[in-house]
Amino acid sequence: MLFEYAVEPKAIGSSWQTFLYLIEKFGFDRGRLISRLPGKWEKKVIQAAKEAGVSDIRMASIIERLKNAKSTVVDFGRPYDAEKSWLDNALTEHERAPFHAIIAQQNPGGNAAVLLAADVDEQQMHMAVAHDRAVSRESESIAVALSGFLRCSARILFVDPFFDPYNARYKNTLRACLAFVQADNPGAACEIHFRYHDNKPTTVELERGAAALFNGVIPAGLAVTFFCWKQKNGGADFHARYLLTERGGVGIDAGFSAEGGHQTTDMHLMSLALSQARLNAFAKDATDFELVLPVIEIRSDGSVRRA
Repeated sequence: MLFEYAVEPKAIGSSWQTFLYLIEKFGFDRGRLISRLPGKWEKKVIQAAKEAGVSDIRMASIIERLKNAKSTVVDFGRPYDAEKSWLDNALTEHERAPFHAIIAQQNPGGNAAVLLAADVDEQQMHMAVAHDRAVSRESESIAVALSGFLRCSARILFVDPFFDPYNARYKNTLRACLAFVQADNPGAACEIHFRYHDNKPTTVELERGAAALFNGVIPAGLAVTFFCWKQKNGGADFHARYLLTERGGVGIDAGFSAEGGHQTTDMHLMSLALSQARLNAFAKDATDFELVLPVIEIRSDGSVRRA
């Protein structure tokens, strides 16, 4: 659902017009992310803009936009050799772990992966990205489709009213998703939000059976917090399924159950406004639904605490 691009600081910072044109092409809701290459990418952009003679008023706007770049620029821990040029670093990294494309000022070697900043167009093959697609209902396929959010979000909500901790199909997907979190983002807060039903376990029952139910599901060092919600009479409908984060979200038509490769589920990137509204609806003190206590945190070793 998300594609990583290497964008040369000198290219995007070459003028106010170029900066504005390019920066607006990226974001979690646009399906395109800028890789933080090098680690001080934003400072390099500011330096390039100053060297290009961007006016003080425009510089202030660039700096402000870069401060708010958490929905645009991501750090996937790519190495950078300061002794080499930016383009050489980008091409080396592209060989190791490919970017979707590299955007640079020049392309002296004529590399097909490099787009010239002056020629970038959203209709180009490497810029045209779909905001929705059908994903195989296998645990690994679902996790891979969501991996961009799993790898770099501080708060990750698995929202599925039908989540069933006794059903291996849900736990298989959770295990596959948490593997990405453990590998690249172990500090993230992970939550599951499901809907109360008379025939489903409450969080009190989960509390008692956590060690057996989640043995081998939650990776070492991680914990998952479980929220159970009731719909209010005449209140909001809790039916849709999402992966929600502070960076954005994905609507998942059929939810997180790994039914097998013979089925697919439609996924779509959500606008930042809608994902934030849905995220707020599942805050502990939110009033859209009625929270069924207790809220419990289950750790990798099966231990439980009330949150």
